[in-house]
Amino acid sequence: MDKKRIAVFDFCAKDCIYTADAVRQYYAQRGVAAQVVEFTATQAFTYDFKANGDAGTPYDMTFVGVDSIMGMETARNIRELDTQRPMFLVSEVSDYGLEGFRLHALDYLTKPVSPYRIGQAVERIR
Repeated sequence: MDKKRIAVFDFCAKDCIYTADAVRQYYAQRGVAAQVVEFTATQAFTYDFKANGDAGTPYDMTFVGVDSIMGMETARNIRELDTQRPMFLVSEVSDYGLEGFRLHALDYLTKPVSPYRIGQAVERIR
């Protein structure tokens, strides 16, 4: 099986690390290799996401923290760059659920995210 490439973005570094660790734990429990790349700055995330897509090495999925309107804007930017790859939104609030639906997010996870909940979301890809 190929190594999974997963991007995790959140303005809050602590939340970004927590989500990324939950993703790593989920894949490790299943014996699947996963490269999880963390971002806390919109510009770096958007640039890296686009560069990887242009190079033919896109991320398999993304988890985007959307606790603010700026987080939703980041999710919109990523969705404009790639309309096909699975996107999961992560938030402490339910305020952006409807917008997540419009962006075709596969799931809306609440913080703190557990490996179990990551698994429930990722299973929707199949």
